[in-house]
Amino acid sequence: MKLYDNLIDVTVGELEKAQGKVFSYEKTSPWKCLDNTEFIMQRDAALELGSAGLPSVNYTCVTTSGKILNDEIVVYGKDISEISGPTAFARIVILETGDLGEDEDQEKAFQAIRNLEFVRYHVFPEGYMVRVSSQSNQEQVRIAKSALKKGINFAGVGAAYISKYKELDLVKKVRVIFITEKELVEALMPNADKVDAITKTLTHILDGLPTDCGHCSMKPVCDEVEGMRELHLGKNKK
Repeated sequence: MKLYDNLIDVTVGELEKAQGKVFSYEKTSPWKCLDNTEFIMQRDAALELGSAGLPSVNYTCVTTSGKILNDEIVVYGKDISEISGPTAFARIVILETGDLGEDEDQEKAFQAIRNLEFVRYHVFPEGYMVRVSSQSNQEQVRIAKSALKKGINFAGVGAAYISKYKELDLVKKVRVIFITEKELVEALMPNADKVDAITKTLTHILDGLPTDCGHCSMKPVCDEVEGMRELHLGKNKK
C-alpha cells in the first residue's frame, strides 16, 4: 500500500525542520488506560490542548514500504508537564503494516485500513480525555489535574496507543507523533484533508462507480496519488 507514501514523505520532510525528542516504545511504560472514555469536568482539568481556537489536527497514514523501522514516540515542542496554558496540538500516526493484499482483494484491503483508523477511538488514557472531530480532523485533549500530578507525559500516552495498534497482527511498526509547536501544527494541517481525500477516493473506487475520469470529482486525487489510477482501472476491469 503506497497510496499514503507521498503524504508520509511530506510529513517527515516538514518535521525534519524542527527538533523532536524520540522515545523508544520498548523502553517506555504505557500510560494506564481505562475501559471507556473518561469525562473530565472543566473544574478538574489542568490543561487543554488544541482548544480555544488554536490549531489542532489528527491524521493516520498507512504504508507497506518500510518507511517506519522502529516503534517509537516523537514529541515536537513542549511535553505535557512543560505546558502552562492552552496550546496548539497535533497527533499523527504512521503505521507500517504487512501486505494488505490490495492486488487480490481491494475491498478487504480497504476495510483493513478503516479498521486501523478506528483504533484511535478505542484508546482511553486515564486522565486524558480526547475529543475528535472527523469532519474537521481536529483533535482536542483535556488533561486532568490528577493525571498531571501522577506525571502523565506524551511518551506514556503514545506507548498506550502503540500497544493498542500492536494488538493487530497486521501492524509491524508504529510511530506516534505529538506536536505542540503552533507553526508546525499549522504547516501539517493541509495533510489531513489529503488523507481524507484518498480515503474518499478509495470508497468511490470500491463502490464500482464509472471510470469516466473527465467527469469525476476525484480526478485530482488520482492524478496526484501514486497507484490510485491503477487501482481504479484495475477495479473497473474486474
